[in-house]
Amino acid sequence: MLSEVSLQDRDLLARLTQYFASFESRLREGQGWLIFNSPRPRTTRVAQFITDRLNELRPLFSFYVVPWRDFALNAYMMKVELVSLTPPSADHLSLEYRIAGRVTQDMVYHMRYTDLLVLPGVNPEHPHEVEHLSTVIEARREQRRPSVLITPLTPQQMGERIDRLLHQPGYWDQLFTYFYQTSLIAL
Repeated sequence: MLSEVSLQDRDLLARLTQYFASFESRLREGQGWLIFNSPRPRTTRVAQFITDRLNELRPLFSFYVVPWRDFALNAYMMKVELVSLTPPSADHLSLEYRIAGRVTQDMVYHMRYTDLLVLPGVNPEHPHEVEHLSTVIEARREQRRPSVLITPLTPQQMGERIDRLLHQPGYWDQLFTYFYQTSLIAL
């Protein structure tokens, strides 16, 4: 089975094993991961490996694994849908609106305050996704809470995409600089 795994993945899994061997000190340092070039099968393997290690450390540490699809939906609800709607006056619609708002806020709370946030499949397609990612990462940075971002994109593709979506050349450079200073990086 080991022969079926690429050299890069074996190296990454070895590095992740070391990371989790000293997980408590890594958390205190706020050290996370930024993993590029990870198509779906690799993302699934790596996310499962991370989740298995984190489950071994429960209940000492909290973690929240949010697939990009769920993150993107949360970003849409947070940055587009709920801010554009006026709470409906009909009782049943008002209740549904409050429930949607509460679910969205609860998810944001977990993303901001859990010990480790894991975002597999990061692949922004809309400006509100990048803005939401930036907001969550900034809140975590202020608290020195690490994050693990796994993306199918290369660093260059991610930079071009983020800068294009936000119409702000250099925005990715700032975000990448933060990760470079606080996280381990894998290609």
